Amino acid sequence: MQTNKLNDSQSQFLNLFDVAFKKSFDPFFKQMMVVQNRIEFDSRWLLKQQDIFMQHLKIPQTKEELVVSVIPHPITEKAEELVLKDLRKMSSNKKELEDE
Repeated sequence: MQTNKLNDSQSQFLNLFDVAFKKSFDPFFKQMMVVQNRIEFDSRWLLKQQDIFMQHLKIPQTKEELVVSVIPHPITEKAEELVLKDLRKMSSNKKELEDE
């Protein structure tokens, strides 16, 4: 009888621990995923800009152009559009795999 009570209390404790862990870990995990997605987006965006830049070989002529990391330019806008399109395609592919 005492063993059953002990087992019941241990299982209740483990259930409570699971709930507490999920409540504390979920916000942290979601925040980390947001940061990781932003880093991935920025990395892809910069790589796409560099690819477009190298295709057209527009080399900066002044130090000011080299210091500024993102200059408003059609290349940066186009690179951002292409990266967003790629990320949307990847997320739709993930959702299709999850649905199967």
